[in-house]
Amino acid sequence: MDSQVTCAGIVLAGGESRRFGSPKAIAKWNNKTFIEYSIASLKAHTDKILIITREELLANLMGFSSRSVRVLKDVPRYQGKGPLAGLYTGMISQRADYYLVIPCDMPLMSCIMYRKWLAVAQEGNYDCVIPVLNGKIFPLNGVYKITCLPDITSCLHENTFKVLKLLQRKNTSYLEVEKDEEHFFKNVNTTEELEKMIEGK
Repeated sequence: MDSQVTCAGIVLAGGESRRFGSPKAIAKWNNKTFIEYSIASLKAHTDKILIITREELLANLMGFSSRSVRVLKDVPRYQGKGPLAGLYTGMISQRADYYLVIPCDMPLMSCIMYRKWLAVAQEGNYDCVIPVLNGKIFPLNGVYKITCLPDITSCLHENTFKVLKLLQRKNTSYLEVEKDEEHFFKNVNTTEELEKMIEGK
C-alpha cells in the first residue's frame, strides 16, 4: 500500500460494456479516450489516482499508468462483484482520507464538481457526498471517506453489492445538481449515444 494521502481518485473501469459493444474506457471523443477524461476530472484534487478494472482490460489500460496513476484489477475475492468491489480495492490499495470516485463513461464530467463535493464532505464531516439529478442518485460519482471501508467490507461479505445500500448505512449528503451542471452527467452507454455526442447533440 502507498503511504497515506489526503485525497485519492478511483476510476471505475471494470464494467463489461455490453450495450456499447467494446470497452468504454478506451472509447474516444475528440481524440481522447474516456479514461483520460476521467483522470482529468480527478487530477486537480487528488494525490493519487487508481483505475480499477478487470483482468481482460489490464493490457489495454496499463499505458495510462504513471507516477500518479495506478492501474489495478479487483482483489480476487471480490472480482466481478461490481462497483463496491472497485471501491474496496481502491481503498485497501491506497490509504487516503477521501476518495473521489468516477465511472469511466462520463467524459463531460468536470473537476469543478469534485471540488464542490469534496468541500461539502470536509466541512460537514460526511462519509459520502453524492449528486442527485432530477430524483436520480448517481452513486458512482462523488466523494467517499475512508470511514466507509468497514461497511463496504461488510456489504461484500454479506453479498450485498448495491452501492445505495452502503449509502443508507453512512452519513450521506445528497446534493441536488444545479441546472447549469446537468450536462456534466451525460453518460455514454451505446455507440449511438457516442455518435450523438460527437455530433454535438
